[in-house]
Amino acid sequence: MLLFLCFSCQGEQTTSSQKPPNIVLIVADDLGFSDLGCFGSEIATPNIDALATQGQILTNFYTAATCSPTRAMLLSGTDNHIAGLGNMAERVPQIRKQIGQPGYEGYLNDRVVSVAQLLKDQGYHTYIAGKWHLGLTPDQSPHAKGFERSYTLLDAYTNHFIPYRENRFWEDDGYTTYPDGQYSTNLYTDKLIQFIEEDRDDNQPFFLFAAYTSPHWPLMAPMEHVEKYNGFYDIGYDSLRSRRFQGLKEKGIIPNNATIPKLPNLKGALYNISDEPLLPWESLNEEQQRTEAHKMEIYAGMVDNLDYNIGRLIEYLKQIDEFDNTLFVFFSDNGAAVLEANMTPDGLDHYQAMGTANSFVGYGPQWAHASSAAYRLYKGYATEGGIHTPLIIKMPYQKQGRGLLKAFTTVMDMAPTFLELAGGTYPSSYDNRPLAPYMGNSLLPFLREEQNNVHKNDYVMGWELFGRCALRQDNWKITKVEAPFGKGKFELFNLDEDPTELNDVALEYPEKYKELLSEWELYVKDAGVILLNK
Repeated sequence: MLLFLCFSCQGEQTTSSQKPPNIVLIVADDLGFSDLGCFGSEIATPNIDALATQGQILTNFYTAATCSPTRAMLLSGTDNHIAGLGNMAERVPQIRKQIGQPGYEGYLNDRVVSVAQLLKDQGYHTYIAGKWHLGLTPDQSPHAKGFERSYTLLDAYTNHFIPYRENRFWEDDGYTTYPDGQYSTNLYTDKLIQFIEEDRDDNQPFFLFAAYTSPHWPLMAPMEHVEKYNGFYDIGYDSLRSRRFQGLKEKGIIPNNATIPKLPNLKGALYNISDEPLLPWESLNEEQQRTEAHKMEIYAGMVDNLDYNIGRLIEYLKQIDEFDNTLFVFFSDNGAAVLEANMTPDGLDHYQAMGTANSFVGYGPQWAHASSAAYRLYKGYATEGGIHTPLIIKMPYQKQGRGLLKAFTTVMDMAPTFLELAGGTYPSSYDNRPLAPYMGNSLLPFLREEQNNVHKNDYVMGWELFGRCALRQDNWKITKVEAPFGKGKFELFNLDEDPTELNDVALEYPEKYKELLSEWELYVKDAGVILLNK
């Protein structure tokens, strides 16, 4: 029988003679940095907050700027440009110079192997329910990438109650349909619990990926969750942003001397910047304010329901005595979403239809700024608001929470962490094909307090998506965003002193600026980035 040694965060050694720990990975879709109760939000997230209290919040965690690049980095342990998602698959056909190029396949390519496959090889059951977004064909499916059981949306998004017919769902080893009328987050949780239950008798560990599609637009949720927030957002998005910013300070997640980022004059979008003005709340008439507030009520209901379902999963694991022997990881795949939409069918009361299966609602840039709160901009941008997201981890048998941990971490650290926890090692090749090396590090030595950091100070992480670029080394970051949201060239920020990227200090630190530009050129070459402006 396998003997597994698990270290709690206080360094205590716990011995289990049964099996290695389970891994439960929970990823929210487009959740803003300030949307959780433990991050100062007014939205009720008691189950997520409990994981944070029992475990730790890592406040310096980075993803990619959108969904599929993050998921590629998560499962491969390396940069998205190496793993096949250098751009979103749906975007590549519009960028001629990226079509057919290595790293821009639009699915996990042969240069990487999914951590699910490696865990399966280690004797783990591997389960996923929710969003895949890493390929549409059988050879690109969860089944082909190591997931033994799956029920997934292969595409980027769909209606949460009655999916659009052109979207594709995948179950285990083939295409499937969606049971119309069931709410996505509820259904995905049902599936995950079913997967575990059906394999309980063999007492094997499991890797469970709860890849929820909430709170990604279109915004919709069961009304009992939405109604809890009636009137909460009548204060408007400007006041909410200030309250969230203050809440993050009170939680100690951002420093007391941090300054709230200045809002742009224009509305943004995922791929471009619109020429529409960003309107202050006070400029809206009463009916406009009522409609806008309801958008945020629906969004809050989605987050509320997400937490409820995470609670269902946790309660089930406690009932079957698997909770303690489980590593829990929760994060958001990128920053808050900027899409603005408010469509309902003719003949229905517009306000009442919002958030139902008959609507298509996105809360837009004003509420996205409130959800980002402390950070500049949102999803789609290499600024902090697009790539700096919440991360909560609870270790197996952890007896005492450690509060806030400020070490730099990245989504590429997840695969090495899971593999080490399972007792595996990363191969140099798989199925007779060479593999790109991991670019992430295991978090376990840091979480077990065996070392003070996850990465050395000279560790470099780069980002590029839609021509928006960034690179970070230690507390220094260069960021390039197109005008008028940026200068159209790299700016230099000291994130220790200026976490909200307000002050470009390139002229004050020319040598550091030059050094990071050189690191950027190396990153572009090593990752195979195809820049849009060259």
